[in-house]
Amino acid sequence: MANPSPNHPDLDESINVPEVHAALRDDSIAAGREKSIRENGMEPVGLIMLIPCALILLLGGSVLGKGGSLFGYNELFKEGYMRTPAPGGEEIVLPPGPALSLFSKEGAKVYGKCIGCHGSDGAGGNGIPPLAGSEWVTGNTDQLSQIIIHGLKGPVSVAGLDYNNNMPAMGEGLGPKELAFIMTYIRNEWGNEASLVTPEMGAAALEIAKLRGSDQVDVVELKNNHDKMLPGEPLSPESLVDPETLEPVEQPAAE
Repeated sequence: MANPSPNHPDLDESINVPEVHAALRDDSIAAGREKSIRENGMEPVGLIMLIPCALILLLGGSVLGKGGSLFGYNELFKEGYMRTPAPGGEEIVLPPGPALSLFSKEGAKVYGKCIGCHGSDGAGGNGIPPLAGSEWVTGNTDQLSQIIIHGLKGPVSVAGLDYNNNMPAMGEGLGPKELAFIMTYIRNEWGNEASLVTPEMGAAALEIAKLRGSDQVDVVELKNNHDKMLPGEPLSPESLVDPETLEPVEQPAAE
C-alpha cells in the first residue's frame, strides 16, 4: 500500500461522501433549531401538532354549542334560582319618615318655579305679596289650590297690606302629588304652620279646577265658591310615610 501523500493526506483515506453530507445537513438543522429556541424561547409547532389541536377544538365546540348540554344554562341553574348578593351589595331600604318632613322635601323642589317672584324666603317684594304669614296660604286649602292652579287677578289683601298684581297660573304640569307637596311646603315654611295636604286632596283640587275652567280666579270667587277645605282623609305631620312612594305606612299597634 502506498504511503499517504504529505500534501493531501485525506485523499488517501477511504471516505463515504454522501454520509458526510448527510451528517453535515443534520448538524446544520440541529444548530438552527437550537438558535431559534435561544432567540425566541420556543420551538416552531409542526403540522403534526396542529392536527390534534384542531380535533380538540371541534370536539369542544360541539359540547359547548346548542347541541350540547354538558355546560348548558338549564343544567347548571334550575328554575327559581336566585343569585346571592355579593357582600356589601345588599339593597338599602330606607325607613319610613314623618309625612311633614318628606312632603315638604318634595314640595321644596316644586317651589323652585315660584322663587323668582316670591323669593327663597317667601317674603315677596316689588308689589308681589308674601307667602310667609299669608292667611291665603295657611287658610282654607280649596282657595289656595285654585290660586296655584289658575293664578290670581285683581286686588287682594295679605297680612294687612293691599296688592293688585296678576299672578300667572302655575298648575301646568302639576299632578296630585306635586300640588299636595308644594301646598304642604308653603303652609309649613318660613314660620307658617298649617295642616298637610295629601295627594288625595290634590286630586280633588285638580278635579274642581277642571270643572271650573281656566280663567284666573279673583278674591270674590274665592270667597264665594272656594272658602272651604279640600275633601280627603287628614294626615298628621308625624304620620309615617314610605320614603319612595310617599304613601302612609301601617302604624305598629300600641302594646
